[in-house]
Amino acid sequence: MSAPSPVERLVARVLLWGGLLSISLVLAGLVFYAIAGHPNAREIVRVVHNRDVGRSVDVFASLGDVRRALAQRPPDPLAITALGLVCLLVTPALGVAAALVAFWRAGDRLYAGIAAGVLGMLVLSFALAAGG
Repeated sequence: MSAPSPVERLVARVLLWGGLLSISLVLAGLVFYAIAGHPNAREIVRVVHNRDVGRSVDVFASLGDVRRALAQRPPDPLAITALGLVCLLVTPALGVAAALVAFWRAGDRLYAGIAAGVLGMLVLSFALAAGG
């Protein structure tokens, strides 16, 4: 078995640290939520019920909502958790971007092109999801 290539090591590092950051943010948000002892802890049950019956759900619907909730002092613990989930979603795209750069630097234009195509599809899907 051969040693991992520099591209593999770079992508593995990006995915590892992105995953660890995501886990840390989600756990921190949940711990802060538990410590805060919110009197409306049943809010989550209400939100899930509203979603199931087709009513509007007043939770973080956009990155702007998460940003505003994080800007509050103290920050909303659920916004910290949502930020961790956003990091989890973005991590694979960052891994593809790292592979693109590594392939380009290595002179492997074919795989750099493939990585660019995959990254383009990911960015397009993020943009379409954010718009709708």
